[in-house]
Amino acid sequence: MSIRSLFILFVFPLVAFPVANAQSTRGTVTGTVTDADGQPLPDVQITDPSLQRGTASGPNGQYTLDGLPPGGHTLEFRFVGYQTAVREVTVEAGDTVTLDVSLKTQVLETEGVTVTGTARARSTLITPQSVDVLGAENLDVNRSAALGDVLSEHVAGVSSIQTGSQAGKPVLRGLSGNRIRVLKDGIAQEYYQFGVRHFPTTSSNEAERIEVVRGPSSIQYGSDALGGAINVITKNAPTADLGESRLGGQFQSQYFANNNERAVGLDVQGARGPVGVRAGFERRLSDDYTAPDGETFFEAEDKSPGPFNPPKYTDEIPFTNFEQWNGYAQVGTQGDFGTMQVYGDYWINRHNFLLPIGGPKGNANNPPAGLGQNLEHGNLVAKGNLTVGNFIVRPRLSLQTSIRQSGQDRRFQPEDQTLDLIDGNGGFDDFDYPLDLKTDIYTGRLEVAHPEIGSVSGTLGAEVQLQDAQTRSGGLQPSADTWNVGLFVFEEIDLAPWTFNAGVRGDFRSIEADPTPNTLAADTDNLSNEYATLSGALGANVKVADGIALATNLSSGFRAPSVFELYASGVHGGVAAFQVGNPDLDPERAYSADVSVRVRRDRLTAEVTGYVNAINDYIFLENTNENRGPDGNGPPIYEASQTDAVIPGLEAKAETQLQPWLHLGGQFTVLGGTGDGLSDDGSDGDLPLLPANSVEGFVHLTPKGPGLLRNPRLEVNLKPSLDKDAASTLEPFSQFDNTSGPPPFGTASTRAYTTVDASVESRLALGAGIEPSLRVAVRNVFDTAYRDFLDTYKGYALSPGRDLRVSLSVPF
Repeated sequence: MSIRSLFILFVFPLVAFPVANAQSTRGTVTGTVTDADGQPLPDVQITDPSLQRGTASGPNGQYTLDGLPPGGHTLEFRFVGYQTAVREVTVEAGDTVTLDVSLKTQVLETEGVTVTGTARARSTLITPQSVDVLGAENLDVNRSAALGDVLSEHVAGVSSIQTGSQAGKPVLRGLSGNRIRVLKDGIAQEYYQFGVRHFPTTSSNEAERIEVVRGPSSIQYGSDALGGAINVITKNAPTADLGESRLGGQFQSQYFANNNERAVGLDVQGARGPVGVRAGFERRLSDDYTAPDGETFFEAEDKSPGPFNPPKYTDEIPFTNFEQWNGYAQVGTQGDFGTMQVYGDYWINRHNFLLPIGGPKGNANNPPAGLGQNLEHGNLVAKGNLTVGNFIVRPRLSLQTSIRQSGQDRRFQPEDQTLDLIDGNGGFDDFDYPLDLKTDIYTGRLEVAHPEIGSVSGTLGAEVQLQDAQTRSGGLQPSADTWNVGLFVFEEIDLAPWTFNAGVRGDFRSIEADPTPNTLAADTDNLSNEYATLSGALGANVKVADGIALATNLSSGFRAPSVFELYASGVHGGVAAFQVGNPDLDPERAYSADVSVRVRRDRLTAEVTGYVNAINDYIFLENTNENRGPDGNGPPIYEASQTDAVIPGLEAKAETQLQPWLHLGGQFTVLGGTGDGLSDDGSDGDLPLLPANSVEGFVHLTPKGPGLLRNPRLEVNLKPSLDKDAASTLEPFSQFDNTSGPPPFGTASTRAYTTVDASVESRLALGAGIEPSLRVAVRNVFDTAYRDFLDTYKGYALSPGRDLRVSLSVPF
């Protein structure tokens, strides 16, 4: 009844506001978009990201964006093959402002607009926060099954914890999982992120853009945003001129040779006047991935224990196949009142995980062993960007469902070496789920952006969330209800060339867990926890010259312990360990500072950022050096514990145009992380799951396209990664570094390695306004044998070998 009432309260103002607001209180921006030669550009996307309101230029390059509330607006002009243009414009009630824009052929991506982690929509050059924007033109032909893989390949400073081809978990400044907020349109997504192999259940297929904020983002997004936030902003519902109709869409297809991965997707949209609908889907089907062929542990003569031993499996890696599909639909409208939309999506990923306990391939008596999993995630969201007087009101109501199911061990069929988890037709066989978790998440969020008061603008917000977690089978964690209430204010002062922002947030969280036979708590008092916290942030940016800015931030954030960290008590099959919670854990508190130098010039883009993040009461799973079972021969026991930690780091990237057709660039990431008393001798020790230091260099060739080719681009990337030692027994899968006993195969520490990637892409001018995009890429060109430090298969398998990837995107 309460959920129904909330939706009524949301829908009523959406119906009422169109009547309540008159055209005379709104302003209009109109103009023409041309190329550098003055030729009109049709179908340029013009948006006001703060309002999620937009339009497209017509055949003559003209556009009109109306219904804008009085005040300042940041507009973004995007067109494939051209540099994004950002323009600031001020409109008055009832007035029309003319703004003509000339777009340059894309040489370097100089700037974009972000709405994540800031008080208002801002250019990424002048916002105090460190933000990267991955736009639709990047996502069209650069998608993959795993969000972490997409971001680590295309956003500097982002790493990914990989488990096969379908599982990629983003790492920002050395933090991941519960310390990174993955959002969809500003709503936190829950995917049982406590597990090292639990990856985001979010597809980039429905994304218009992905914004990545590095550094604590607790002011707007509350608990879990200690390392940053990743906001997947979905495509807007289309609109057309009054009385006109609009139809269109996009077909996408990919093929990855390494794992025989096939993907097909379709996005269809239509509008009549201000009302539009959009629907789409994507389906992926993959076989096992292939690593370079080489000596395995079973073939090696030296089987003494220790790091850097041969893996159990090379060549085709068993139990790494998957199938994935997602679909979405939305309906929305746009008018003088603003915009309003309702959308829903559903995502399913069914896959195998290879386990370290099996024997060699082809062994009928002791074949390789795997774990089958079924993951599902759905969203139903009603959202609006409403102009009420001079205020912008952004209500959000969201219902999420997240399901995680793990099945019994699955083994190769000895007769034909095929898997019985995913059948020959790509279907998923039915089987029992010893572990079956389901969480329903109800979120209500309201933001109010107030009009400029002198040079001050900002946002006030409130958020309420209920997580109803149900353990339907298995004893890994109990069922529990988690309530969170947050209030925040985030203000910005614009004193050109200076920009300052400041914010404060208060949160209250309560957790009530149900008693279970496995729960450690001796009495019901320990099944209830409450946390009240305050977070704050200060930031400044100064534009010292055209296209050059300095930025700095001071911020604090928090993270409340999860249900798993508080009350877990059971075998976690995905990591082969018995994990135990601690109901007396304190919330983590982070205190962070960073300084950045940014350059966005026509022929040079660069950014260098130094940061330090101190986290009090850092929660980690500590190896007790004991094993479960009556004889101590079961899985190792890990217990939740706490310490104080510090993570300093330096990240840099640069790209320059030496010739009209030649670009050179590179990036590097260096970070460390230590915690009090984590070494075996009681001194400071390394934190787990930190990426290895890395450096990358690349060459882009952009020759003038002959006839059919539009904006062709050739790219070669050199990717060295330095060696890295595991963080003692704190590192997940640290047992593979064991020098005194089993297992005598694999490794937890990794050696330095270098891989080379290459790609070529172009738009194809087929005429009739149709310009498909085609990309052909080869990862690991020389089929280098290596084990990445954040690859969770490194203990018993090599990382993927050479992979030919073909991607096609066809608009219509």
